[in-house]
Amino acid sequence: MYKKLILKIVSPIIGLAIVGCIYLNSESFIENQDWKYAEGTHIGDWLAKNAFKVSDRIIETNQGKAKIIFCYGKKLIIENLATKEKGFYINKS
Repeated sequence: MYKKLILKIVSPIIGLAIVGCIYLNSESFIENQDWKYAEGTHIGDWLAKNAFKVSDRIIETNQGKAKIIFCYGKKLIIENLATKEKGFYINKS
């Protein structure tokens, strides 16, 4: 009995967490934020809304391209395509 009750409570929470994670990693979310360079690989000091393009998990600015590894709202993790060095940007929106 308790297992069914716990499952009924935990299932929606896990579902909401998955949907939230998918949204925070979507191209539209990332493109509509202002990102400030923090450390690591560098594709610009300030990535302003609509000043960069995201397509197929690749973020492109006038200073370079990088692969998007993960975004969790406040932090964007990228990877240099050639060197595989990681870089970090902080959400300023």
